[in-house]
Amino acid sequence: MGEIIEKLKLAIGSLEKENGPLLICALFLRDDALEKWDIILAASWLNPKEMRAYELLSSKLQNFLSDSELVQFSRIVILDQSDPIISFLLELESVKNGGYKELSADALSAKFRFTIKKAYLLRSHRPE
Repeated sequence: MGEIIEKLKLAIGSLEKENGPLLICALFLRDDALEKWDIILAASWLNPKEMRAYELLSSKLQNFLSDSELVQFSRIVILDQSDPIISFLLELESVKNGGYKELSADALSAKFRFTIKKAYLLRSHRPE
């Protein structure tokens, strides 16, 4: 997963350069038979109700990840920046450019009431 995370960090940098800062970018591996990751994002410029936002993210991921890497993801989840999940993730850690942090899967599973096997935070930063 380390190589994919490095590529995702490059994609995040490109997205932020073109559109503005992300509040959150996280990866969750849910406990299901598919063993695929969800990518969770929030930003002032991402509207979870607009298909264009998903198309933008999907296109950017395709530019940075190979087909064999892309199939490791099940979905893109865009959350409104006022969603309580965003506040929760922002309070856990601050992760800025170039970093990432593995999160406690047990704590997240308890909070979200579904089993998360692994989780990474690639961006968690409130704009200045």
